[in-house]
Amino acid sequence: MRRCGLTCTLLATLTLTPGLLSAQSVRGLGDDALTAPRGAIRVQFSTSITDFSQRYGKGTPGRPDGSLEPLGQDFSIDSLGVAQFPGLAAAETALRSLTGNAGFRLTLGRSVLTSSVRTQTTPIALEAGLTNWLSIGVMVPIVSARKQVSFNLNSRVGDGNVGANPARFEAAAADTNARLVNQMTAARAAFVTRYDGCVATPSGTGCAQVLASGAELIGNAQTFIQNLQQVYGTTRGAGAAFVPVVGSAADSIIRTRVTNFRTQYERFGVTSLLPATVGPRRAATMTPATLQRAIADTTLGLLAAPFGTVTHQGLGDIEVAVKLRLFDSFGLSSDTVRFQPRGLNFRQSVAGVYRLGTGSIDDPDDYLDIGTGQGQNDVELRSFTDITYGRKFFASLIARYTVQLADEQERRITDRPEDAFAPAYRQRLVSRDLGDQLEVEITPRWILSDFFSIGAQYLIRNKAEDSYSGQFQVPISESGLSSPLVLDASTLRFETAELEQRVGFGMTFSSVASHARGKAKLPIEVQYFNSRTVSGSGGAVSKLSIHQLQIRLYPRR
Repeated sequence: MRRCGLTCTLLATLTLTPGLLSAQSVRGLGDDALTAPRGAIRVQFSTSITDFSQRYGKGTPGRPDGSLEPLGQDFSIDSLGVAQFPGLAAAETALRSLTGNAGFRLTLGRSVLTSSVRTQTTPIALEAGLTNWLSIGVMVPIVSARKQVSFNLNSRVGDGNVGANPARFEAAAADTNARLVNQMTAARAAFVTRYDGCVATPSGTGCAQVLASGAELIGNAQTFIQNLQQVYGTTRGAGAAFVPVVGSAADSIIRTRVTNFRTQYERFGVTSLLPATVGPRRAATMTPATLQRAIADTTLGLLAAPFGTVTHQGLGDIEVAVKLRLFDSFGLSSDTVRFQPRGLNFRQSVAGVYRLGTGSIDDPDDYLDIGTGQGQNDVELRSFTDITYGRKFFASLIARYTVQLADEQERRITDRPEDAFAPAYRQRLVSRDLGDQLEVEITPRWILSDFFSIGAQYLIRNKAEDSYSGQFQVPISESGLSSPLVLDASTLRFETAELEQRVGFGMTFSSVASHARGKAKLPIEVQYFNSRTVSGSGGAVSKLSIHQLQIRLYPRR
C-alpha cells in the first residue's frame, strides 16, 4: 500500500508538470497495432500471477447458474455413497438384507474440499521488424502452476454410517467375523437336525413349535450367514471394502438380529451361538486418510492420486506470429512520428498466430491436477485497431479468434460434469476438439507525461462448447458392475462453453520517446497491470485475479 501511494503521488506530480506534456510518448497498457520497424528487435519479458479459488458455476443444486461457488464444489458432497461410487451397490444391497431395511442407504459421510490455484506465467517474447509494416515474433511461456488443497471428511459426528472394513487388513477382525459365522452355521445345522427330526416325528416333544417357525428361521439364518460373509468377510482381505461403523443404526440392527437368532435357537435347545458372540467386527468412522487410501488403491476402483497439493513447472504453449500493419495515419515510414501526434489518427494491423501444444494438460489419474497448457495446436487470427486523439488519449480495440485444432487425449469419461470421482475403467483415449474462442478487448489509455501513462481495460471472452467423440464397451469383468457399460465420450462436452468478462487497470513507464530524441540511453517500457473476472456463465468459469509486470526492450533500432 505504501508503494502504491508513492507511485500515485509521483504520477500526480508528473501530470501537473506542464513542461512534460509535450507529446504522446508512451504506448501504454496492453497490446496495440504497432509493429516493430524495419531492422528493429523488440524483446519482451513479463511475469503474470493468476489466482483463483472460486468459479461461476452451472447446474449446481441449490445455486442459480452463474453464481460463485468454491473451486472444489464437485468434491464437497453431503453423502458419499453409491451415486459417487457405483461399485458400492452390491455392499448396499447386502446390508439392506442384513438389516432388514429395504431403504438402507450406505454413506461414507460428508466431504468438504477447498482449493486455490496460483499460476505464474513468464513469457519471453521476441519480435523482429522485417519491414516497416511487417514483423514476425515468437513467444515462449514458462509456467509454474500450484493448486493448494484442503480435504476433510466427517467433521461432524454421525455423518457416515460405514467405514473401512477392518477385516480387510486385520487378521484379528477377520477371526472375530469367522467365529460369528461358524457359530451361526453350527447353530443353524443343529436346528436343521432338530427340524428334520420333527418332520419325521411331528408328535415329538416341542415339535409343534419347531415346525411352526422352523422353515422361516432356517431360511432367514442362511441368508443372514451368506450376507455376513459377503459384507464382513471371514479371512483377511475378504469382504466388502466398507461395513457399518460403531454406533450406527445399521450396526445396532445387525447386532440385535444376532441376539434374536440366539434367543430363538435357545428356545429349541440349541446353544451353539454363544452369549459372548454379539456381532461382527465394526468399523471406525471414515477419516480423510482412510478415504485417501481408498482413492489410491483398488477399494473403490478409482486408482487415482490421493488429494493433495499439486505443483507443476514447465513450458506452456509456444506461439509463432506474423503481424502486418495495413494502415497508419501516422505514416509507415517512421515510428517516431507517433511521438508528435495531431488531431485524430488511426492504425490498423492484423496478425496470424500458430500456437503449439507444448504445454502439458492435467493428468486424468489425478482429479485435482492442473497443467501448464492446453496440449493441442491452435490457429489464431488477431485484429488490432488503434485510435489516438491529440497528445493525451490513445485507445486500442483488439479482437482474437482462436480455432482450436482437434487431437486425442486420455480422459475419464463421466456422464455428468459433477461426477468428480470417475473410476479408472472410464479412462479412454478420446477424440476431442476444444471449442473455438472469440475474445475482444478495449483498452483506453491516458498519457500523463513523456514517461508515464495509465490505462483501463475491458475484455469479453466467448468460448464455444467442446466436442468429444468415441464409444467404448466396458465388460463386467473390468467394471465390477452388475451389467456391461457403454461409455460415450460426447458427455464430456457438457458445461464446457464459457462466457467471461474482465476489467483491469494499469500504468506504464517508458523511455522510448526520450531515447528517440537522444535523451535516454536505453529504450525501455515497464508496465504493471491488474485485472479481475467480474462475471462468468455457460460452464465452470474461474474467477481470476491477475497481476502482471511487463518489460519491453528495444536493443536494436
